Amino acid sequence: MFFKLIIKGGCIVILRSYNKKAVISGDIIEFYDYKNDVLYDYKDTKNTRKGRQATAKFEDKLLNRKKILQRNRRDIRRLVNCNIQENSKFITLTFADNVTDLKQANYEWKKFKQRLEIKIGCKLQYLVVIEFQKRGAIHYHCVMFNLPYIQSNKLHEIWGNGYVKINRIDDVDNVGAYVCKYITKDNDDDRLLGQKMYFTSRGLKKPVEIKEESRVECLASSLPASALTYSSTFENEYNSISYKQYNLNSLRSQKQKVI
Repeated sequence: MFFKLIIKGGCIVILRSYNKKAVISGDIIEFYDYKNDVLYDYKDTKNTRKGRQATAKFEDKLLNRKKILQRNRRDIRRLVNCNIQENSKFITLTFADNVTDLKQANYEWKKFKQRLEIKIGCKLQYLVVIEFQKRGAIHYHCVMFNLPYIQSNKLHEIWGNGYVKINRIDDVDNVGAYVCKYITKDNDDDRLLGQKMYFTSRGLKKPVEIKEESRVECLASSLPASALTYSSTFENEYNSISYKQYNLNSLRSQKQKVI
């Protein structure tokens, strides 16, 4: 951790900064090494309403939209990896009728969730991504984290609006990456402009971020090289970043194969 002094409004302000960060999402651990220090709780004026309005003429709107989608995909990936369980299910819900109104579709999802919770006798933990089919109809990709075994025909009956597909995810090392790649491929759809591309149940586990340099380095040194699954260096408008991703689930799979 570092400290920087700046003068703001005639006063000296002390700001904390960091140059290393670790993000723990279940079995997936990500490391960021920044060339330039990053300030804690830094608020870019371009991310405020006034800031966006002031800089709109300088921004490439398509590029900005791409950044938002990338951030959403990253958040989805991390949330899935934080909450995945042995009985988690990856389910696609489609409408037989050409339901294109998002408000109507979300109402049907809400009623389905309520019926399913009555059936299983507990509150569902879930993450749901909205997509549009080519014909314009809405469909949902759902990761249900705590759904017990239920027959597919029974699930189809509870949904009651069309087709239900259950995908296997119990043999996937990085479920978040698999699910995210599968369910967010078309989320630059213009019909989702101004709308949430995904929503979740309350109380889901969130990724843990570590920004203290000594703790980040200690964690990194404790991981075996064989758990490293990806590394890269990239740049944005502010910084140059070295990135590494470790997968502890992949490491366990390697040990099981050896045994």
